[in-house]
Amino acid sequence: MVRRDRVKGDVKETQSGESTTAGVSIDDWVDGLRGLPNDEGYVKSITAYVKANPVDVASLTPYTFFEDKHYTRNLVYRDELIEVLVLCWEAGHESPAHNHRDQQCWVVMAYGCLENINYAVTEQDAAKGTCTLEPTSTTRLTRTEPFAVDDDEPVHKVICCPHQNERAMSVHIYSRPFDTCEVYCLKSGTYKDIQLSNWTEHGKRVGT
Repeated sequence: MVRRDRVKGDVKETQSGESTTAGVSIDDWVDGLRGLPNDEGYVKSITAYVKANPVDVASLTPYTFFEDKHYTRNLVYRDELIEVLVLCWEAGHESPAHNHRDQQCWVVMAYGCLENINYAVTEQDAAKGTCTLEPTSTTRLTRTEPFAVDDDEPVHKVICCPHQNERAMSVHIYSRPFDTCEVYCLKSGTYKDIQLSNWTEHGKRVGT
């Protein structure tokens, strides 16, 4: 079942106690990202930009689609250099452990509670498709502290905090965009490539 929410007003209160005061509209926010110089300081520039410019949650309404069974990926913008997605999570939803094809990734919270778990890949056999992962750290993602994927430990998973019993919404930046990634099954000790897909693109459902 798909539900689309509208966020009204300038402030949204969450059970975790965070207030999502109005910030930069998503369109202006993306324009700001596009205006950053693509030079040797590009990664640091994005990190500084997302810390200084919270996203206005109400402006995310066109990209807000929740689904009972899994989180949704909703495309806002994509070019050769960056991709911006809004991810919508119900309580308890989680991503599989995955990588980012050696690309940079930032996660900016709109509201709610997410946790990131990093993994070290201690063994990997490409011929057999087997691997061994060890969790190394867990980080709570908040609106005031945007999260950047660790270059030294790029394999991670994200969980919508089940103990908070509330949904969450996050904005993700990828540079450069990628269409496939490796996903890792912790129970079976295997991994494989998957094709990434979006639930919506520019506010419209894909494949319907």
